Amino acid sequence: MADSGTSASADSLSKLRIRRDQPVSRPSVFMRLLRWLLWFVIPVLLVGGVFVLGTQRGWIPDADRLMEAVRAKPEVRTATVSLETGRSADATVVATGYLESRQQARIGSRATGRIEAVLVEEGSQVSANDVLAILEHADLDASLAAAEASAARCRSELQEQDVEIQRALRDFQRAEKSLAAKTMTAAEFDTEKFEHDAAIARRLSLEAALQLAEARVQEAKQLRENMFVRAPFAGTVISRDAELGESIMPGGMGEASGRGSVVTLADLEHLEVDCDVKEDFISRVIQGQTAEVAVDAVPGRRYRGTVRKIIPMGDRARATVKVRVALEDADARLFPEMSCTVYFLSDEVKESAESEVARVFCPNDAIQQAGSESYVWIVAAEDRLRRVVVQLGEKKEDRTEVTLGLQGGEKVVVSAPQDFRDGMAVRTAQ
Repeated sequence: MADSGTSASADSLSKLRIRRDQPVSRPSVFMRLLRWLLWFVIPVLLVGGVFVLGTQRGWIPDADRLMEAVRAKPEVRTATVSLETGRSADATVVATGYLESRQQARIGSRATGRIEAVLVEEGSQVSANDVLAILEHADLDASLAAAEASAARCRSELQEQDVEIQRALRDFQRAEKSLAAKTMTAAEFDTEKFEHDAAIARRLSLEAALQLAEARVQEAKQLRENMFVRAPFAGTVISRDAELGESIMPGGMGEASGRGSVVTLADLEHLEVDCDVKEDFISRVIQGQTAEVAVDAVPGRRYRGTVRKIIPMGDRARATVKVRVALEDADARLFPEMSCTVYFLSDEVKESAESEVARVFCPNDAIQQAGSESYVWIVAAEDRLRRVVVQLGEKKEDRTEVTLGLQGGEKVVVSAPQDFRDGMAVRTAQ
């Protein structure tokens, strides 16, 4: 039995032996190529196809957009293409600016304290010396009451001293008669005289004490008055800068140091435009010159203006001079910080008749030439450039009429470089 088991094991081991004489089967070249295609080429083609399809459909950005995402967008300055009617189309100079109040101030207190009440809201109309806010002042009320009591005591002491002077005067007069009748010695007469003189001197001292007490009353009243924030001029509250319970102090800059003002007050009945005129054209602007003002927030309306002041200081970086134009017919639709355009009129234009024909004007420094072709770069949707060919008409000092290609209101790039292209992403300078 043992021999048979050993024989069976030997047979099994012989079957497991590797036969070196038999050839090993290998895949053919075609099968290897087919396997290589399945594992490498087809996935690459699938990925490439998805990428191309995604790029065409917009799922995946193309190479140019990927480069734009990595590359910093160039910053550009823009100007607005204007649509002008009437005498504004023949203005000698055009400038942009912002409305501001001739009188505008942030109103704060003259003392440090905590706000007890704010009596106005945004839009409230106030007159000069109206109370805008009140600071807590219970301690100052007590100080004022003490000062007034001290002054009252000084007045009563002064009245008491007047009675004492009358008594001393009577005694002194009787002493003079007694000395003349030789019924009083000289020493006794001197005593009466000195008491009278001392009573008069003490009255002078009490008068000075009363003046000091009354001065302290005035000081206490002024300290209490400083707790009332009053309007320095008539106007409209355009901003409420502090609330009930907040601390306020002169020169405060915020929560850390206390509020610096309670409200911002502006005189909206006297508005003016603060605009910048290029140095090249400032000679055409004179004080008192007539102008028309177009406010972006009030389309279709032109306001009358007059050049009030030319600031005698230029801006070296921007090559401009600041000019202030006062509005003569401002209405309730105008507020400070609104953007507007000022059209400076010559005497000939001012006297000409109004025209209803709308004309499109583009700034000269936004127009470029390519041979005989004129074009501009427009900042379109998603802050991308679009090249627009234009036909030009009459040329003014700083702008040119566009007869074809623009409709007005477009944002055009000023002084655009030559390497710009259609669809290029940019960012607008603030």
